[in-house]
Amino acid sequence: MIVARVNLEPRGTAHHYEVLGRLMYALFDTGAPGILEGAQHFRFWETLQGGFSLSWDRGPHAKEVVDELLEIAADDERTHVLRPGDVVFVHDGALDTSRYTTVDIQNVRIQIRPFDTIGQEAALAEAFAAVRTTYQ
Repeated sequence: MIVARVNLEPRGTAHHYEVLGRLMYALFDTGAPGILEGAQHFRFWETLQGGFSLSWDRGPHAKEVVDELLEIAADDERTHVLRPGDVVFVHDGALDTSRYTTVDIQNVRIQIRPFDTIGQEAALAEAFAAVRTTYQ
């Protein structure tokens, strides 16, 4: 098996943190509602390898987030924060649970590590039901 070697962005560069900002914009500000709307306990941290890990509860499945990032990158009408080719799907954690779902965004490795997911539609339904209950 031949594995392609990718030159990933090192930790601590301006570009490294710019990619994190682009990712947060893509996740939270490019749709109405955003892909992580309804997710709970969103967290992110920098990995020792130089990328970032994202985690949340009760929201969309990892593959739904990957598909959304790929769609955002392919659609210049939606946003210019990610362009075609900026997002590369590396690994599907649902098929091989020994590793997390992973994408590379402009050569910065992003691990997607959700817990207790219910899917985007169910998460939105829960979030809107909670808002409705609060304001009745």
